[in-house]
Amino acid sequence: MTASGSPSESSLAKHERAVRLRVRLALAGLMVLMAGGLALVLLFAQSERQRDRHMAQSRLNVVADSRTQAVMTWLDQQYSVLRGLAENQSVQLYITVIQLNDGAAETPDEVFAQETYLRTLLTATAERSGFAPTDGGAAALPANVRRTGEAGLALVSPDGTALIAATPDMPPVRGSVMAALGALPATEAGLIDLERSPHGLLRLGFTVPVFSQEGTGTQTDVVARVVGLRPVGAPFFATLEQPGATATTAETYLIRRRGNAIEYLTPLLDGSRPLEKSLAINTADLIDAEALADPGRFHVGRDYAATESFAVSRPISGTDWVLVHRIARAEALAAADARRTTLVVVLILTVTLMGAALVAVWRYGTSVRASDAAARFRASSQKFEALSAFLDVVSDSQPSPLFVATGQNVLTFGNRRAAEIMGVPKAELKGRSLIAMLGRDIGDVYAEINREVLEDGEVRTETNVFRDEDDRDIVWRSYHCPLTLDDDGTRGVLTSIDDLSELFQERTRREQNTVQLIETLVGLVDERDPDSAHQSRYVATVARTIAEEMGLDHAQIEASDQAARLVNIGKIRVPRDLLVKQGDLTDEERERIRTAMDSGPDMLKDIAFEAPVLETLRQINERVDGTGRPQGLMGGDILASAQAVAVANTFVALISPRAFRDGKSFEEAGDILMSEVGTRFDRRPVLSLLNYLSNKEGKTTWAYMAQTRLR
Repeated sequence: MTASGSPSESSLAKHERAVRLRVRLALAGLMVLMAGGLALVLLFAQSERQRDRHMAQSRLNVVADSRTQAVMTWLDQQYSVLRGLAENQSVQLYITVIQLNDGAAETPDEVFAQETYLRTLLTATAERSGFAPTDGGAAALPANVRRTGEAGLALVSPDGTALIAATPDMPPVRGSVMAALGALPATEAGLIDLERSPHGLLRLGFTVPVFSQEGTGTQTDVVARVVGLRPVGAPFFATLEQPGATATTAETYLIRRRGNAIEYLTPLLDGSRPLEKSLAINTADLIDAEALADPGRFHVGRDYAATESFAVSRPISGTDWVLVHRIARAEALAAADARRTTLVVVLILTVTLMGAALVAVWRYGTSVRASDAAARFRASSQKFEALSAFLDVVSDSQPSPLFVATGQNVLTFGNRRAAEIMGVPKAELKGRSLIAMLGRDIGDVYAEINREVLEDGEVRTETNVFRDEDDRDIVWRSYHCPLTLDDDGTRGVLTSIDDLSELFQERTRREQNTVQLIETLVGLVDERDPDSAHQSRYVATVARTIAEEMGLDHAQIEASDQAARLVNIGKIRVPRDLLVKQGDLTDEERERIRTAMDSGPDMLKDIAFEAPVLETLRQINERVDGTGRPQGLMGGDILASAQAVAVANTFVALISPRAFRDGKSFEEAGDILMSEVGTRFDRRPVLSLLNYLSNKEGKTTWAYMAQTRLR
């Protein structure tokens, strides 16, 4: 028994030692795998962190550009107020008469009347445009002493030494105001920088030249300068607030350099008020110092409160200000840090569970025979093969082509759909050239994309348009994800393709049909009402320009354009004899026309517009003071596109001649529109239109709209 039993016991002992050796090797391999996996997780987390940094930089750039434009628009609005005074022909004439009066040409009463007119005009303009003190003027002090004014408008001599006319609360032109005028050529408009008045009012100044009516723009043609000092408060600081922002540490502020210090011009998150905080220009790692030295870049460093931050900067044209938009680095990268922590925890738990399972297998394996181990191996192998077959079925069931290519553009995998578009059996895809399978035009594009994906290690989405054999557009949106193919580190790219050709063709066809329908309807209206021929096209041109000047998004701009073309669609329901009637209309006829015009949106309700066209049409008769129709909406409740169309429609109607009146000039139409700001129209679309006419050659561009006046 002993002799016959010994060989069996010896074989079992050898088997147990072999099992223990394999388990130890497996544990060592598991530790190496854990270390490698942890390294890969950290590398992946680092790449994710870098990607989040790039995304944060992109978001910061978008906000900085948006807020810079808002600040520039606000500054342009202030200059527009002063230019309106400087270009007023009555102002130019009265100043010239007052300066040249020698006591003979004009009587003292006439000069006094002219000065009174100028003061009245300045006072009205200051109160309307924000150049008046916020507390209503200079307050009375004890002992019947009037406090010096803090804000207002004034007309001064070209050198600034002589006052021609001013609002009651305009402070004397001296000190920093006089210094700014002296440093600026009399022929140029300029900024009188932000400061606090002697009584603590935060104010900002502007100046523009007043040229003689016959002037040529030289120094000698400047007869005066308009100087405006206005309080700076919430309306200006609101231009720095980004709508929809949710980040708790993000903020936008303005800075400037004064000597060796950085001055903060606007409120800060730490509670500092404007002009209250300043820091040395050589403060270590200060992002604001770098922003002043090299504006327009992405900055990494510490903010004014020594918080690690990301920031971008933009110079403000016409000033020595720099706009800074920043966010705390911790908040910007919070998502990447959370993902990295999660990956590390999951990896450790996975490896721990695998180790525990391996130890359990070891303890169990020492008590079983080699045949049992072989049986388990065979079972595992069968499960693996079944899983591989299952994954193969899953990939083949996908409607989108899926394929993997190496850095040398050699295919290592492709699903059934990929084989179909490449024109070869699936089994023959492996080892083929990507460029050869897709063709030179498409293959070169995807080879270049894959090269860039492998270089930066980031997932990328691309949309490309190609031409097929029938010279038709095919639109493919592709997703490219880097991955490791083999244990030796060979890298490749997994690509998935979505065919968007039919979607794009349908969208193009629908947009073309909509445009053709609109043109047909506009032609119908023009045929029925020859007195307003081309009016719809003129209104569309002006409305699109206003929407673009207001900075509206693409959908609102398109809604403004299309709604403007359809603004007179209701005339289809008005009898033609009523449209061309000469003379005054009766109340019943006016109500009939108004009802027909208001029914225009309902006539179009079954048309599927891409943009909010119908809602824009329904709101063009609303008024910002809430007295409009049909809903009585007020202010910001009215779509910006509807405000743009309403202003454009009124403007074109004013400059167009009618059977009972001449067309207005651009200047007359602009004055009428300004007179209705705050009641009928919002300030933004009106100022956008006037800015285009005055500063962007709009009068020349739209000269064809101004028809010959009736005689």
